[in-house]
Amino acid sequence: MKPQAKIKTLKSIKIGFDIAIILLSLFFLFFITLVYFDLSTTYTKSSLNTILAKVVPNQPSSTNDFVVSSSKENIHVYSYIESYNVIIDMKSDDVKNVPIIYKIIFLLGLNLNLFFLIFVLYQGRNILKSIINGIKGKTDIIKHYIFNRKNIRRFQYIAYGFIAMPLIELIIYLSDSYFFGRYFNIEGFSLKPAIEFSSISWDYVFVGLLFISLIEIIRRGITIQEENDLTV
Repeated sequence: MKPQAKIKTLKSIKIGFDIAIILLSLFFLFFITLVYFDLSTTYTKSSLNTILAKVVPNQPSSTNDFVVSSSKENIHVYSYIESYNVIIDMKSDDVKNVPIIYKIIFLLGLNLNLFFLIFVLYQGRNILKSIINGIKGKTDIIKHYIFNRKNIRRFQYIAYGFIAMPLIELIIYLSDSYFFGRYFNIEGFSLKPAIEFSSISWDYVFVGLLFISLIEIIRRGITIQEENDLTV
């Protein structure tokens, strides 16, 4: 592929990154505004507004909760409700009884997750910009504009961002679990967070660790190559 064609392709990808960063940044500012007004409402009106949760029966139902018909003959289907998705609207006349700390952790956790996603995209955008500038400068050695020390640092930031996102989801999950166990009790049922532990994006942790391992290999390779160049 000719240099000009490479530049056009990379610029198109970079524009896509820029658009995604702008849109997500607007969403981020919008959510920050919602957090401000939501916390203000919680403090002034003693209201937690709505909280999403999941109600799970301690034992499966002994009745056929839903009638499921089969298109095949002689097939009997037994069905029961595994869980309910519920919305809790909690209000209190006493500000001291309002678990404001939970509200702060939950809302800020959601915004931090979005922030790290923007952070990862921003670092990727800077890497693309560095590659484009390197091609424009007609650098013959690819490592000079892809695997330079600035981009290595940016790859490290991306890895840290990937690792941070599921950890924030874990904090939200633990906060929800503690809050529901502390303030609510349903006889015969368990109240659990709407986001299950298994649904946390644990894959991002492995991606981040893989990035760190590859970056360390590349960084050591660059160091060795620079030492060899100085020796020659």
